[in-house]
Amino acid sequence: MSTPVPPSKVDDLTEWLSRWTAARSTRRSFLHRMGQLAVLVAAGPSIAGLLIRQAQARVCGQSGVTPKCDTFDCVGPGDVWGWCWYASDGCCRNDGLKKICDCCTYDYPNVHGYCPSGTNVRCIVESCGNDPRVQTVSLQALTWAAGVGYHHAAIRSAHPLANRAVVADDRDRWIQYLAAPLAGALGAPLLGIGADGPTADDLTLLADLGVSEVLAVGPVVGTASFTSASIAVDQVTTGSDLGTLSQQVADRIIKINDIDRTVTVATTGLSAEGAPLAAIFAALGGFPLMIGSTATAAVGSPTIYVGPEPADVAVSGTRTTAGSLIDLSIELAELAAGAPHVSPARLAIAPAGSSDVIGLANLGVPVVLHPLDRLGDLESWLQEHSLRWGELESVHYTTGPGQLTTEEYWKLQASVNGYRVDQLQGVAGQGLPVIRQPVAERPLGLARTDGAYNWGSTTPPNYWTSQGQTFRR
Repeated sequence: MSTPVPPSKVDDLTEWLSRWTAARSTRRSFLHRMGQLAVLVAAGPSIAGLLIRQAQARVCGQSGVTPKCDTFDCVGPGDVWGWCWYASDGCCRNDGLKKICDCCTYDYPNVHGYCPSGTNVRCIVESCGNDPRVQTVSLQALTWAAGVGYHHAAIRSAHPLANRAVVADDRDRWIQYLAAPLAGALGAPLLGIGADGPTADDLTLLADLGVSEVLAVGPVVGTASFTSASIAVDQVTTGSDLGTLSQQVADRIIKINDIDRTVTVATTGLSAEGAPLAAIFAALGGFPLMIGSTATAAVGSPTIYVGPEPADVAVSGTRTTAGSLIDLSIELAELAAGAPHVSPARLAIAPAGSSDVIGLANLGVPVVLHPLDRLGDLESWLQEHSLRWGELESVHYTTGPGQLTTEEYWKLQASVNGYRVDQLQGVAGQGLPVIRQPVAERPLGLARTDGAYNWGSTTPPNYWTSQGQTFRR
């Protein structure tokens, strides 16, 4: 049991703490804090740790003890956005005006802050760029599921209706890689079929889409189940050799789109690792994916070699230069974004290291990989992408194995919406005095944006224009 503090000592200590707090706080937080101090100090040393933790909750430019929100969302029960205050003295590395805005909750046990009547501050968000209360970019979650990967979630997200679908053996991802460009050329969904044939969920999905015909690439089990469900089956390929299959799929794609360009991968090294990304890239343009340079030579069209492994067999083309899987995903996404028929305003991101990423071909957008559980270099790349092409509209992200942690999701929200949190600096309590937000700037989206990016302000790469064509005839 702790020894009681004599009343005179309590008074002296309370007075000292009062002066210390007043010297470091605005009136906004001072009166609230003083309503607690006498009780906290009299309670003894066990409360000292609480005081320390509360002090550590401060951020640069904040005079209170309210913690930062976990994400930039203020959408829980009873939640509503309040107003902001500004801090410009050293809180932003880019010399921007820092915004510190209140997320308020009805009858929440905290200070009232800059909240509407009946609500109090639950947490705060901060930004060195755009108004952190406003999210202009749609972030859409795609949930991984055992047995189907991302296929079903991506199809339901991107294909409300489709009269045809492309199906391939789910056990052989290389055949799915070949099938993805055919689906892209048709604007049709790609579905992996398991060892027991189409499941009830597969057939329900196809029925919901209105599919009346499936195009089978490679041997697919249970085709009788399709015909029983009044779905016709068109067998696109015969045999099992990957090189031969790629030529057969290429023949079908060329008949559909009259494409004079291919994409080539090898079955080893970085090229093999990047094969699902190459397939997604090929699907965006409707270009056939060739497995091995021999198959490429048999088709004879100029090609894009993915990775250092495919050998050039007397077929002209370009070659990717990235030396890692994540860098390769970025390089292919940048090439795709420059194509006239691909919108650079829509992207998908996914954790690196899984062939399940092929299911994201159904989204019809470039796919960029991030390290497991974290955003990594994509935090800055997403901002750079928007600087080149203009503000993003939507980004799909995945939940499941390797998904972003809450803090990394916060970074994702910040990077795509231009909050420039990478420019935040300073220590707890630094940046005072703060500037109260003028009434005219309190509505959502009207906070000052000093330090924000000017999206679309740089020159896009000229890969496609330098080729002199889109490769579609």
